[in-house]
Amino acid sequence: MGIRNTSVWKALSDLPFIHNFTLPVGAFCLVVALNVLSNGFDVAIYNTIQAMDTFQHTFGDECAPNGVCHISTTNLSLLNSIPYIAYAAALFMASQIGERFGRRTVYVIMNIICLAGIAVSYTAKSYGQILAGRCIVNIYTGMEGWLIPMFTAELVPSRVRGAMVTMYVFGRLIGSLLIGIVAYATAPIPGDDSWKIPVAVLFSAPSLALLLSWLVPESPRWLIRMGREDKAIASLKYLNDGYPEYNVGEDIARMKMSLERNMEASGWIDLFKGTNLASSSPAKRYLPMISNFFALASGQAFANTYGTIFIKSLNVYNPYVFTIIIKVGGIAGALTFLALVDHVGRRGFYFTLAPLASICMMVVGGIGTVRNPSDSSKLVIASMFPLYGYFLLGSFVPLGTLIPAEIPAPRLRDKTAMASFTVQNLTNFITTFTLPYLMNPEYANLGAKVGFIYGSFAFVACIWAFFYYPELKGRTLEEIDLMFEEGIPARHTRNWKAPCHDATEKLDNEDPKSKRRPVEYYEGV
Repeated sequence: MGIRNTSVWKALSDLPFIHNFTLPVGAFCLVVALNVLSNGFDVAIYNTIQAMDTFQHTFGDECAPNGVCHISTTNLSLLNSIPYIAYAAALFMASQIGERFGRRTVYVIMNIICLAGIAVSYTAKSYGQILAGRCIVNIYTGMEGWLIPMFTAELVPSRVRGAMVTMYVFGRLIGSLLIGIVAYATAPIPGDDSWKIPVAVLFSAPSLALLLSWLVPESPRWLIRMGREDKAIASLKYLNDGYPEYNVGEDIARMKMSLERNMEASGWIDLFKGTNLASSSPAKRYLPMISNFFALASGQAFANTYGTIFIKSLNVYNPYVFTIIIKVGGIAGALTFLALVDHVGRRGFYFTLAPLASICMMVVGGIGTVRNPSDSSKLVIASMFPLYGYFLLGSFVPLGTLIPAEIPAPRLRDKTAMASFTVQNLTNFITTFTLPYLMNPEYANLGAKVGFIYGSFAFVACIWAFFYYPELKGRTLEEIDLMFEEGIPARHTRNWKAPCHDATEKLDNEDPKSKRRPVEYYEGV
């Protein structure tokens, strides 16, 4: 490629962090970043526009004598929770397509689905249609959530894997902030244009992603699993184009050896009987699923999905401005994690920022016990949300994305990712559906006291992580697999070193009969 010979590229390739990327890997990361941005658009837009008076009037089912309508608690709960059923279906659909036809196929299909869902939402005239539109868009977000973190972990260098997988969270927040600014600007516009303009903005990212999809290669690890070694070699050479010292044979041998160590694990039963993470501890086997449960059970729905409506109920600050402030806090937290995760490691975030997120929720709950709180007390509650956003997005959320991308055994990567994000989705559904009933006066009437519930879950997560979450900084996916096979306790994994054996030498020392077995033998095809 001629671009490598330009002075601009040579200058960029010498920069810190940038020098870890070849041009093809950098192009891949930029293209999938469009989908991450789109995910942030799609998740945030519905949570923001539902607080607009015009949106409430258009889709409301309870109307006052003066003709002003609003969405009932039941319909609001359904609007924010039913789409997670579509999300769950999308996880299954993406895992099946991805396992059989590859990552690129999932990538193209999900962008087409996204455009269809946006079109349904933009043209909505009834509550049923806006709900259907959001469900279709959530099919996209489910497929995207399954694909992008795992796909990124499979393609980028291990020394920057933590930062690049975390970019998934950071990009979503940037998208959420941008669409929040658009919604703030359009909120005063009379009529349905106030919410339709932000929805129209959603068309941009998936359209551009489809146009640039030719820059997205197939995963060499998936190709090896499917027995397509020649295509895996071509993919690895493409991704490492620009590294003259790169030895594709070593990478291929390492991947094949990792597959052969797990030759018996390929079905759903293996995901739960212990083969996936060879460890005597059941909690370690389910580590990706547990981490995703805590990421959502620690209060994300309270701050994200219902944050705008809750701040509006306090009546002390412009809810749209404050929503933007909360998002900025979250972006700062994700940026902190992104900048430090490949330098200080993973475990430390569970013992620093995560406990502070728990404290923020406890403070909200504590002030919520005060009868008739003053405006200053309400401001303290409101001020906890940006801080909570910083601590949450600097710990629980990126770790919930990173763990399922790093830990699964090679033959169970697709199934583990689906199971983990299904747990995440189920937890999100339960918290989102129950939150209005916990908060609203006509039901449990807890109000801000729900902070006690989410703060308690966050505290328990910190204790769990101390005993069961290992340090994975700087390790290849194959080294992580070996570390779990050896059953190293989580507290001792920081100093664990992988045995220094050449992969090709190991293959040469294998039984000749084993070396002649095709990959299909190990897959059970």
